[in-house]
Amino acid sequence: MPEIHRRHFLRGLGVCLALPAFESLQGAAAKGAKAKRFVCVAPAYGMNPGGFFPVQTGADYALPTLLKPLERHRRDLSIFSNLDHPEVGGGHGCSNTLLNGMELKDTKDQPQRLHSLDQLLAEQIGKQTRLPSLRLGSGGISWSRAGVILPSDSNPTRIFARMFLDDNPKTKAKTREFLREDASILDVVRADARRLNARLAKTDQAKLDEYLTAVREVERKLQRRTEWLDVPKPKASDAVIKGNDDVVVDLNYPHNTSVMYDLIILALQTNTTNVITFGHPGGNRLFPFDGIELGYHSLTHHGKRQDLLRQLTIIELYYTRQFAQFLDRLKATRDADGRPLLDSTVVMFGSGMGNASSHSSRNLPIMVAGGGFKTGQHHRFDRHGRDGRPLCDLYVSILQQLGVETDRFSTSTGNLNELLT
Repeated sequence: MPEIHRRHFLRGLGVCLALPAFESLQGAAAKGAKAKRFVCVAPAYGMNPGGFFPVQTGADYALPTLLKPLERHRRDLSIFSNLDHPEVGGGHGCSNTLLNGMELKDTKDQPQRLHSLDQLLAEQIGKQTRLPSLRLGSGGISWSRAGVILPSDSNPTRIFARMFLDDNPKTKAKTREFLREDASILDVVRADARRLNARLAKTDQAKLDEYLTAVREVERKLQRRTEWLDVPKPKASDAVIKGNDDVVVDLNYPHNTSVMYDLIILALQTNTTNVITFGHPGGNRLFPFDGIELGYHSLTHHGKRQDLLRQLTIIELYYTRQFAQFLDRLKATRDADGRPLLDSTVVMFGSGMGNASSHSSRNLPIMVAGGGFKTGQHHRFDRHGRDGRPLCDLYVSILQQLGVETDRFSTSTGNLNELLT
């Protein structure tokens, strides 16, 4: 019997539904495929190093306080100590460098160096999905190829509508007209740029090329939106955002964290996107948990005061408990090829902030799960002066695992394939 692809089967019936995968329709080739998806979860102010990093290395490390909720997943996790972005200094801005290893102030001559890992993956593995990437929660870590920081969405209702609710015909007609007008404007801009380029010195031509890079990026987005405008969206239950008679869903942060993870599961399961970032915000918000008396930012500047560390631990344990439940769902949910989503999804938890109390960008809290990687150990790298191993070495391995043929990314000096593959 020839292999029948699940999506072809559904389209043949003229429907577009978020259905479970059927084992009888899976081919042998699909079962052996590499990772297909990438999810990054990023707490803005990192994690308190004293509660995050294990003392022992290898597989038999004792779980520190903040990782205890992940006990049932320890064989699915790789934990890293002494991963850095060597060219990044301290301060709050280092949170924005998580996925590119570059500071804005150091890239004014080449803003394209700010291009982040998730957006590179969106170009490579997001081509065939409605949304090349989905940026959820707090923003700041996603940067376009033109070096522009990209916004994110923290509203679960709006996110659900974007993924699963079709626009009415009148709204579609207006959108189509707007897209046509925008494309016409870009045609004029491109023609003017070609005429101008012949009159510019080489240094100015380079600046113009950077500008045109941004124009080309907008063109690609317009083309994608036009192509997907009349493709029906998959269907999914809105119980995730509305609840039912027995459950009332709280859509306010931080209580909506589990809702956001549910939306991530739906996005992956319905093949709406292959690339997702989910940021936990910074700021000095007062978390509505028992035992919390000060704002989040104030608590991260604890200066090792035990009363402040106790409060900060309540918040950071909430993060890891929610992350553990997310891994539960990834294991329990099957993708279109019949595999647990975790097997086909590289999941990274991490921050560009190493120690918020001292605004340090060194020894970043990084964990990786799933995606067919070899996991289950704590890896500690040597430090040379103030620098550890470049975090971008890990990113090279992630790119390769997702089928992107490259041996370099940002400040990488190699890869971590010897540990992970």
